[in-house]
Amino acid sequence: MALKDTTLDAMSDQLAEAFGAMTDDDRAKLQARLAERLGADVDVLAAAGTPEDPAASGQRLRRMAARQGKATPSPEQGSAGTSGRTVLTASSGLYGYGEGDVLSDRRTLALAMAETLKRLDRKGPARGKVLVASATTDYPADRRLTEDQEANAWLLDAVTSSMALVATGGVCLPVNVDYAVPTWATAERPLRDSLPAFQATRGGLRFVKPLDVGDWTAASTIWTEATDASPGVEVKPVVAMTCGSEELVYVNAIPTRIGFGNMQSGFAPEQVAANTDLAIAAAARTAKNELLTLIAEACLKDVTQGTASQLGAVREILSGVDQISAQQRQLHRLPDGLMLTAVFPRWLRNELRIDMAREQAHQNGTTFNSLAISDAEIDGLFTSRGVRPVWHYDGLSTGEGVSQVFAAPEAKKPVKAFPTKVVWYCWPEGAVQFLDAGRLDLGVIRDSTLSATNDYELMVETFEGIAQRGYANAALQVVSTIEATGTSSATLDMKGKPPTG
Repeated sequence: MALKDTTLDAMSDQLAEAFGAMTDDDRAKLQARLAERLGADVDVLAAAGTPEDPAASGQRLRRMAARQGKATPSPEQGSAGTSGRTVLTASSGLYGYGEGDVLSDRRTLALAMAETLKRLDRKGPARGKVLVASATTDYPADRRLTEDQEANAWLLDAVTSSMALVATGGVCLPVNVDYAVPTWATAERPLRDSLPAFQATRGGLRFVKPLDVGDWTAASTIWTEATDASPGVEVKPVVAMTCGSEELVYVNAIPTRIGFGNMQSGFAPEQVAANTDLAIAAAARTAKNELLTLIAEACLKDVTQGTASQLGAVREILSGVDQISAQQRQLHRLPDGLMLTAVFPRWLRNELRIDMAREQAHQNGTTFNSLAISDAEIDGLFTSRGVRPVWHYDGLSTGEGVSQVFAAPEAKKPVKAFPTKVVWYCWPEGAVQFLDAGRLDLGVIRDSTLSATNDYELMVETFEGIAQRGYANAALQVVSTIEATGTSSATLDMKGKPPTG
């Protein structure tokens, strides 16, 4: 809605007259408000002038208006209309506008406010605050809370999911209630998912342990022409095949039982759902650690590597990976195209990232940024060496006497340091396989005992295990000593310090 029969020149003169009639204190307050609204580097008081020179005042205000131009919408508003953003609307006290009319830009507000000021009785008693405009926000339907508390819980969870809203300030009770119970733990199992999986419908697997290439070394020799001409006691070697030893592995059961009260389920379904999610995540931790225990039992244990007194964590762990890769490929004649699997604790990625951030020397490309190392870039350090990294959650409580899990933080104490040693596992791709014997999902359990206490249970049970199908000692458990010092050979005297195994 526009002001009728009022030209820009006339409004400028009226605004100048209104400014001139105000006290210095009132003009200073209005100056501050207009400057905040207009966002312009202009001297409104100087432009307004005094009643003694209204013509000059009007000219200054016209120049200000011309410089100000039209308001443009902010980029984030785009063409979305007014939904979900703040809209300025006129109140009944703003001259020339009806209550609720939208004020399209800040210049319109300034001119209308000046006209309103002009028409106020400056000689009469004070009227107190005169409301001229209001800022309101038009929220879409999925952001409006109602008296339906269950619907509110779904609306809040859909938007915030991992955060709970907390009411603050001087708001009278009762307020809206958020019944959602967020959770953060995950039931992901990257170690299990990285292994070749086979269904074991009979609860285990019986197989013959394969031989290694070294077991057949004595079957070949060099038979020269001279030997052939006069063999004497020389004979061509022969190695007879012997039956391999039979291996038998079984799957383990991993049951999970959780109990709830009937009233809890009926009146707090959000809490039942959240606690079920957490129980499943905890079960994933138990199953994963059991899987890692079985892998460790199938490994050649405690192969040590590295020293914290030498290079930083990145260079030490990569040196160890290259050393073990070279040894395994040479000893067992593994082709270059065969990837090795290396299983590391997930926190090692963070330690490697910290180590690179602390480095002083970088022999890398010019686009390398040691303060912005992505997970993919860390993975690339290993895959470029023919090693596929697997980053597992949790971890066994000890490895060669060194804990592989963090202790809980304590108030007013330093943040917990990384373990001084990292325990990891390495084998040729496919040597360790996952046995999946299925899942027993009993769902809801009710019996006379539970019914007597008005309770019920949920139960799920998985059956799983591993089979080490590689040659003897195909899988290694490696214990590396590392420290995120950022040390490189450029900052360390390497004389007399060859790489250690």
